[in-house]
Amino acid sequence: LHINLMLARSSMATVASLRSGRGMATVKQLRLRVASVKSIQRITKTMQMVAGAKLKGFQTRMMQARPLGDAMDKLTNQMPTEDEVGPGDLTHIIVPISSDRGLCGGVNNAVAKAAKVLDNDLSGDKMMTILGAKGETLLKRTHGKMINRVITEIYRNPTTFALASGIAEEITTSKEYDKGYIIYNHFRSAIRYDTLCDQFDSADAMVDKMAVFTEKYEFDDEFTEHLHMTDLMHFVLASKIYSRVLENATSETSARMHAMDVASKNCGEILEKLTLNMNKARQAAITEELSMIVSGAAAVGAK
Repeated sequence: LHINLMLARSSMATVASLRSGRGMATVKQLRLRVASVKSIQRITKTMQMVAGAKLKGFQTRMMQARPLGDAMDKLTNQMPTEDEVGPGDLTHIIVPISSDRGLCGGVNNAVAKAAKVLDNDLSGDKMMTILGAKGETLLKRTHGKMINRVITEIYRNPTTFALASGIAEEITTSKEYDKGYIIYNHFRSAIRYDTLCDQFDSADAMVDKMAVFTEKYEFDDEFTEHLHMTDLMHFVLASKIYSRVLENATSETSARMHAMDVASKNCGEILEKLTLNMNKARQAAITEELSMIVSGAAAVGAK
């Protein structure tokens, strides 16, 4: 988006130059515009190649983490739903996963939009823990009072389960909640991703749900049962975050590669127009000089 905005400004400046003076920009002005667009094109092509190289690594780690995330989904799906446990006023925590950098299409806007929709659908107390600096930028103006924590620089080094465990610990210890929602972009292909929302429960909510079918498990006492359920929920949340962060990182990288490809093509189109205008300006300047020479020769001959 920023690259396309720069190209649009460059194009508008060129049009303004063409309308100035005698209706045609000078060759020097157009040469500067061409050099500027070529510089932008080199940057976009480089970013496209870098994103393409990173995409393979993210995709490999994502495919390795997917079975873990699917296993946690299967485990949580075996728990009774809220209606089976009993109604009550719940505290919700929303965890949008965004990126720390821009120039990646609409991946961050999609997450922010889904977070706003979820906020309108939920009732009760709500708060947000945002992963990624861009999520804070998009949500701070409208949901600034809900944001209690922003975690950034999660993509600087390769994402590990230890990092996800630290994020999970930060979420569970920051404030008490009953239900949580992870909003992220699910990678489908190099040109497609889906914005999804995963639900998870707190350790206390898990203990309440486990009470429905505790006959399936044996514990020494209530303290041991609560301890095991707390550890289980921390592991489930860390596994979900690990899988979803990799999904979002892969979607971000693929979207950046596609966005830079489109920006490079736009640069090529603008270069063609600028080159054509530069040739016209050069021809106009040559024609004007020839006309002056011919007029001068005719004046001398008339004397």
